[in-house]
Amino acid sequence: MLTTRDKITDFFSRQWILLLVFAAVILPITAIEYSVLRQTKGIFMYPLDDVYIHMALAKNLAFYHNWGINRYDFASASSSILYTLFLSGLFRLFCTQIIIPFIVNCVAGAVLLVIVQKWLRKQGIHNTPQLILLLCIVFISPVPILLICGMEHTLQCLFSFLFIFGFSDWLESNLMEKKEKWRFPGSLIVYGVLVCLIRYEGLFLIGIAGLILIFHRKVGMAFKLGCISVLPLVIFGIYSISKGSYFLPNSVLLKSEDAHLSFSGIIQYLDNILVQRLTVVRTDNLSAGTPRPGISLLATQRLLIILPLSWFLFRKFIRERMAYGYILAILTGCTLLQLAFASTGWLYRYEAYLIFCSVTMVGVLIYKYGALMIKQDGIIACLLMVVLFFGLLFPFVLRSSAAFSKTSTACINIYQQQYQMGLFLHRYYDQEVIAVNDIGAVSYLTAGRDLDLWGLGNIQVARSRKNKYYTPDFLDSLCKASHAKLAIVYQTWFSDSLLNRWTKVASWQIQNNVICGEDRVYFFAVDGIDAPVLKKNLRKFERTLPASVSVRYY
Repeated sequence: MLTTRDKITDFFSRQWILLLVFAAVILPITAIEYSVLRQTKGIFMYPLDDVYIHMALAKNLAFYHNWGINRYDFASASSSILYTLFLSGLFRLFCTQIIIPFIVNCVAGAVLLVIVQKWLRKQGIHNTPQLILLLCIVFISPVPILLICGMEHTLQCLFSFLFIFGFSDWLESNLMEKKEKWRFPGSLIVYGVLVCLIRYEGLFLIGIAGLILIFHRKVGMAFKLGCISVLPLVIFGIYSISKGSYFLPNSVLLKSEDAHLSFSGIIQYLDNILVQRLTVVRTDNLSAGTPRPGISLLATQRLLIILPLSWFLFRKFIRERMAYGYILAILTGCTLLQLAFASTGWLYRYEAYLIFCSVTMVGVLIYKYGALMIKQDGIIACLLMVVLFFGLLFPFVLRSSAAFSKTSTACINIYQQQYQMGLFLHRYYDQEVIAVNDIGAVSYLTAGRDLDLWGLGNIQVARSRKNKYYTPDFLDSLCKASHAKLAIVYQTWFSDSLLNRWTKVASWQIQNNVICGEDRVYFFAVDGIDAPVLKKNLRKFERTLPASVSVRYY
């Protein structure tokens, strides 16, 4: 028989909970997309150029059997092998449709929320608290923005949740039952493979899980988990090397920092990790193309306080549910590694899997044990709970608020700049070699051999950046050797020594920029003889540009 408390907490049925949570996801998406479609003349847009990189890779793989931003040259331009393969299969089945990544994310988001609700029921969370927790997860992550982004991060949240929580539950069951012989379930192996294939940050999860197994003297199981999970990445890395590229994708290598093999170099590298990434938010002396650290970095750093503090507050109860302790430990370790060796930001997505899983676990602890802890520990517990709720969680509220407020503007920015660049090139230079520093929409919408001056889609440029010969002479000679007709770049990203060798023809400037590398993009004729034709084509195309784009000719 249900108690009075159970009747109150079960006011909503399980089906109604999912309907309300889905509505909480759908309504913001609908509002954002409505405002975007009004500005884009009904053209569906994503708030990131990176989505179009995935779609270009998937299109070329599906129809031309080449892993690259064009149909001719191999380029390891994505840090998500699985997502590219998945999109490629869907493009092959349904043809190339710009809406497909969004649909994939919507399906993945629905599955993710259903699985989380199922796990909450398993933890004894009643229906109404389930609804509250799920709504917190949806808006703090925030799930609607992940779906709109059309990237692999919704699937990353799903696979990370399945692996972290499944591994911890399995570990607890073996320790509680004191089994001498542990049997590794096949599902965890599958989740381990998926979490690595969806993004390279999955290696953090596998590494920490392996250390936990070694701590419990299960070296063989740790080795098995690591080898099988990493094997697909090794295979792809070997294939990449055979194509003349690096073992790791260009996107991973170019975003990582090198440690110079000297005492001062190592000290500087450690200072960058221990101080500037883990404790403060540095906004000065950033290189071009690097996102300015802000609320995303601050919120991720705050996890290093929230997760250990949660363990400290609820340690008496965690002894009875060891799985909770392992979840907190894995998330803490992954947060540390994410901050030290990976990125945060770029529309609040890189750290989303950590925040999603952390909000779920901390929310369960507070609901299940918060009242008991306050009853046992009194005023000290109350003060710590206040700190946990308001002082530490405030950055997550700001992060979520910024995500919701900026996404529609980001979609419009991409439409006004990247998408228009792609349309212009498709109309006048579809088969030509074009030098650009943002390759997504340009590569997706054209069929030529685009030259990526930033290196994500070109191994020669990536190698020059890693080996420190990324110079104006090198870039100019590469463009001319590739017979590039024109270059479309952010002027501040490149030195005048390079740009003065080309003929500046025009620039487009967008308003209220929140996502593009710069608000103004410049058009250069690599060979001055091509400048008059370029200017003529730009003047013709100007009639179709959005009215808010300012055009200037030189």
